[in-house]
Amino acid sequence: MHAGLRPLSLAAALCLGLAGCAVEHPDLDRMTADMTPGNWQRSSLPTGSIVAWDNFWARWQDPVLTALLEKAFEANPDIATAAANLRSAEASITSANAALWPTASLGANAGKNRSGGTTRDSFSLEGSGGLALNLAGAEFWKADAAELSAAASRYSLEDVRAATAAAVAEAYVNLRAAEAQLEVVKKSLANYMETAETSRWQFEAGTGAASEAEDAMVQLASARARIPTLEGSIFEYRNALMRLTATPVEQLELGTSSVIPLPPDDAAVAIPAETIANRPDVRAARLNVEAALLQLKSAKSNFFPSLNLSGNIGTTAATVSALGTAGTGVAGLAAALTLPVLNWGSLIAGEESAAAEVDRNVAAYRSTLLAALEETDNAISSIANAERRRTDLSRAVEHARSAEMLARQEYEAGIGDYTMLLSTQRSLLSAEESELSNRADRAAGYIRLYRALGGAWAVDAAREDGAQKN
Repeated sequence: MHAGLRPLSLAAALCLGLAGCAVEHPDLDRMTADMTPGNWQRSSLPTGSIVAWDNFWARWQDPVLTALLEKAFEANPDIATAAANLRSAEASITSANAALWPTASLGANAGKNRSGGTTRDSFSLEGSGGLALNLAGAEFWKADAAELSAAASRYSLEDVRAATAAAVAEAYVNLRAAEAQLEVVKKSLANYMETAETSRWQFEAGTGAASEAEDAMVQLASARARIPTLEGSIFEYRNALMRLTATPVEQLELGTSSVIPLPPDDAAVAIPAETIANRPDVRAARLNVEAALLQLKSAKSNFFPSLNLSGNIGTTAATVSALGTAGTGVAGLAAALTLPVLNWGSLIAGEESAAAEVDRNVAAYRSTLLAALEETDNAISSIANAERRRTDLSRAVEHARSAEMLARQEYEAGIGDYTMLLSTQRSLLSAEESELSNRADRAAGYIRLYRALGGAWAVDAAREDGAQKN
């Protein structure tokens, strides 16, 4: 009776084992939907068409920026590292797929044996092959996991490219902003020098106070002291561009323009929620989860038997010329079924390690998604705030220039207050610097938004525009 139940017991154990191979998949779609708002919209942002983000950097219409980006894409070390990682991942696909195919080898042997005074020669040619496969498909799971890991590496490369482009653009905007501020300070310095000269002449002529002359020199010296600071910032931003493009500073061809570049005025402001899911690092994180799930299936499959097939065919003879003749052929075929017994501890540990890797990748996906949401919302808020300040700062500069001109005319005519002149000059410098900073903030906001979306917005825009045309 026990002998009759044994096949049933083995079948039941096999069914239970196959059930154990099942892996619960985390609902990443639900996780993404729960964490992502329907869309982002700020009423204070300029309205426009989303297609404005197609060919994003070209629309800035800054040849120097375009050239810097091209240099970075060609020579940036981080991009080169990511590209090498992709090559390694693609090589892993070939390695994993190779395990699904039989192995084969060819061999030749020659020998001389002496026994009882008799010497015998032997020669042989042989070809052998073999195939080993896990009955639960461990090798197939590994091959599929390798393909997903390679796909994740492709998205990681795109993410590095987007991050590098954003870093180059940010350093370039900061460089132009520092150069523009330096021009403003130097221009103000000329006005301060004129005021200081006027106050000194009036003091020497007995029509002005010594305190006014000293106060003018304080203002002049303070403005002059800002120049080294700005020049130091310019030096640092140039070096940053050198590092990002792997190009010596003297070969960057940055030109002499101090205009802070800006994206087109018709930049899109409504961002579909699914755009976040298209961010390269989010896609890579999702693929890593799927690859880890397949690796877990492979680890569970190791508890099942493996089928090993081997065979050989050849010829053996006493002379080389006799090889391959009738009666010299040899052949063999063998099959073996192996089941792990004493190493279950290591198999259980391998399964637990694979399960922990799934949990780690799910947590990494969640973290990446949260970071994408945070960066996107912060970038949109930054753009909105800069746009809200834009008009007021422009008006402030206009009024500051008018006030400074009137105060100077009144002072030179002898009817104005010297303190008012100094105050209006300081206000003008402050207003002009604030306007420049706001322009740089607007540019940086769009750069951060591009980085937050990983360039996915531009891709979606092109696809959406093409769909509308069709």
